[in-house]
Amino acid sequence: MLRPLLILASFGLITGTAQARPAISVRVMSYNVRVDVDSDDPRWADRKGPMVRQIAFVDPDLLGVQESRPQAVDDLALGLPGYSHYGLGRDDGKIGESATLFWRTARFAVVAKSTQWCSPTPKVPSKGWDAAFPRTITRVILRDRKSGRLLDVRNSHFDHVGVVARENCARQIEATPRYKGAAIIVLGDFNSGPDSAPYHLLSDDKGLNLKDARMGAAVDFGPTGTFNAFDIKGGDQAIDHVFVDRALTVSKYAVLTDTANGKVISDHFPVVADVNLTNSSSSH
Repeated sequence: MLRPLLILASFGLITGTAQARPAISVRVMSYNVRVDVDSDDPRWADRKGPMVRQIAFVDPDLLGVQESRPQAVDDLALGLPGYSHYGLGRDDGKIGESATLFWRTARFAVVAKSTQWCSPTPKVPSKGWDAAFPRTITRVILRDRKSGRLLDVRNSHFDHVGVVARENCARQIEATPRYKGAAIIVLGDFNSGPDSAPYHLLSDDKGLNLKDARMGAAVDFGPTGTFNAFDIKGGDQAIDHVFVDRALTVSKYAVLTDTANGKVISDHFPVVADVNLTNSSSSH
């Protein structure tokens, strides 16, 4: 059975344990769901059910997944019927892993959606610089039906080998102008810790003027590390992040360490942030 830790109570998901979420906020969840590999324990067939239940329990408004092959996307979509999704396979725009974005259909209307490849030729399927694999940036512009706010949401999975590729992919995200009037949310598995060039590019006061959502969150819960290699003890470094406009406040941030039948659900812990959109009118 799924064992939700006290961390979920800190998000106010259990009656009486915490204050209600701000009226104009979005809950953002980033999750490297791990491709299905024969040597993994547990395999995807055993992980998908607990993962769907975990996501449903967290109840995100926005969910960005990485390492999601078509079967995994289909499984998640089937288990999460209140969401729409978009993401292209990295190999040729159809097959291969994707950085798929899910959004709550009742909450958001789609304004635009697009995919870039992290390469010198971003409009066509391609592999860039020293990367081991093609990598994509999934972008969806959403209008919040509650507040009318626009969100420019970008989800990516940076290369695990290419140092130059990771930095240039961060530069590519930074160089893509914000959608007019929109608040920006960038999430994903960046294979980059807080001391890296990509992290600094995405969290400085230049360019898009973003910050790590964990920094300054009113409630910050869970371990530092997000990669666990299917070991509940996890690691020390955060490589999965959520970046938001510096004008926005974050009420809660957590790294979730739930298990199912004594085993972690993926080789990455998901990260969750409650982002308050109240101040988004001051973003630019």
